[in-house]
Amino acid sequence: MDVVIPKSIPCQFDKGGWSPCAKPSTNGWCSKHEKAKCLSCGKQATRSCDAQMGGLCCGAHLCDKCQHGRDNKHVMASVYAEEQREEREKRETGHESERMLAERGIPLGLPKHLKELLAGNRAGYELMTCYALEIKHGLWGFFPATRKDTKMIAIVSDKALIFRIWRSLEPLNSQLIRSEYMGNRSLGVVYPMAVIDVDKEQSRPLKLFSVDEVEALFQADPAPFEWARGLIGAEVSKGQFERLIESAAREQGIVN
Repeated sequence: MDVVIPKSIPCQFDKGGWSPCAKPSTNGWCSKHEKAKCLSCGKQATRSCDAQMGGLCCGAHLCDKCQHGRDNKHVMASVYAEEQREEREKRETGHESERMLAERGIPLGLPKHLKELLAGNRAGYELMTCYALEIKHGLWGFFPATRKDTKMIAIVSDKALIFRIWRSLEPLNSQLIRSEYMGNRSLGVVYPMAVIDVDKEQSRPLKLFSVDEVEALFQADPAPFEWARGLIGAEVSKGQFERLIESAAREQGIVN
């Protein structure tokens, strides 16, 4: 006697994507993906986010409209469209939106890049050496230490202070960055120095943290800084972490 095989529909999750499901189902959704919700809006998830993060795909569940936006956050279509508009304006005119500046802790009304600063009134600005931190890795990208839950890079002009910040961070293979800036202490901003005009136009203002600001942050939170997100790996033991910091401190003449 013939057996009637029930008809099935392949699960449509990530259909056409990098990791399609295609499991047999009765309604186009397998039992796992039928319950999957978009990380951004909460609606039915239809795909895996394919944005690249440190050499790997993000993989978050998304609907057809939501996207991987700025700062590795998943956003709705309207927010993504506005972010893309701001990025186009920045590329075409060099102008950064108020939101972009606020994310980096930069006040409005400043020269948009180093070239504009050097061509105008430099009153209050000085050439200074500042310090920051970054994760050491073999991939493309810059992953600095930042103020927690922000995009403000931890840049200070006090050499001892950067080591206090370093010791408060998660143990990762990392290094000290010593760079020259044109900075304004009263405004709390610095522009990375550059030699050629093209690089000067890419040198955007960054926040300069004062000693008092950092002290206040540590009073409110024992770990107010974190590594920029998006990189997987670079872990070291606490002992290795302490040794690499001590080695850098000796090179910089910092004595505990």
